[in-house]
Amino acid sequence: MSEFKKTIFRLASRLSLVRMRFWTMVYRPFLGSCGNRARLAKVQQMTNPHRIHLADRVVIYPGARLDVIGPPIQQQYGMITIGSGTSIEPQAHIAAAAEMKVGRNVVIASHVYITDHDHGFSNIESSALDQPLTVKNVTIEDGVWLGEHSIVLKGVTIGHHSIIGANSVVTHNLPPFSIAAGSPARVIRSWNPE
Repeated sequence: MSEFKKTIFRLASRLSLVRMRFWTMVYRPFLGSCGNRARLAKVQQMTNPHRIHLADRVVIYPGARLDVIGPPIQQQYGMITIGSGTSIEPQAHIAAAAEMKVGRNVVIASHVYITDHDHGFSNIESSALDQPLTVKNVTIEDGVWLGEHSIVLKGVTIGHHSIIGANSVVTHNLPPFSIAAGSPARVIRSWNPE
């Protein structure tokens, strides 16, 4: 690579960091809390940011979407808490109507969807959007890696240091040190913690 190309690449990288610092300054006053060295790029959407808590060194890349559901859809606000060192890649979508806990050093790959609720559908005379939400807490423990395009549904706890394969749909709890894949995701292998 020529010296000119290397210089252009370095400048582009620095510009990207400057943009991230700018958006972090913009979002920080509106968040419930934002830890040291947490960095946010321009997100696609952020609803009720006062109910979003970011620990130290959280990184949120461009195009992510963080939604906390509250009135008038729900009587009470949900909450999203993200632990230190967690990385949320581009186009990930996290939606909470209750309490959503994401642990430390979690990797959330691009296009991952995590939700703790579903729209109701018990009344066939009415649109799903007009019916009450069904809500159950979601917990993603420390050191989990969610592969690209994976989905985590309501009521799920993913045990620490687990890996969820790309395009998987997690519908039930997974124990620590699991490697899970499929739709619905099932444990295909377990790490030996020793």
